[in-house]
Amino acid sequence: MIHGKGKRRAGEDNIRLRQRLTDAHDDLAWYRRRLMAVTARCRALQAQADIADGQRVMAEQLVARQTAQLMERDSRIAELERLAKVATDDTVETPIPTAAQLAAA
Repeated sequence: MIHGKGKRRAGEDNIRLRQRLTDAHDDLAWYRRRLMAVTARCRALQAQADIADGQRVMAEQLVARQTAQLMERDSRIAELERLAKVATDDTVETPIPTAAQLAAA
């Protein structure tokens, strides 16, 4: 029977177990560092995605504003063209014949 407990207990198996425990602690430390690095990278990528999304929304709003302005401009141009056509001499007014003119014809 083995007397003693924990680290005081001697034996080949205990030495291997301690070494495996140390290796496991080292592995856990490496995984923690790696997880922290990956988490930081994810946060940076999320921030970049948020910035890009904000820029996309602003660009869409700009396009919508410019489209509305262009449509308003086009309607104003069409109205001015219509008014210019009415005001020119190119338009011909058809006279309404009177009853005397109809009888003479």
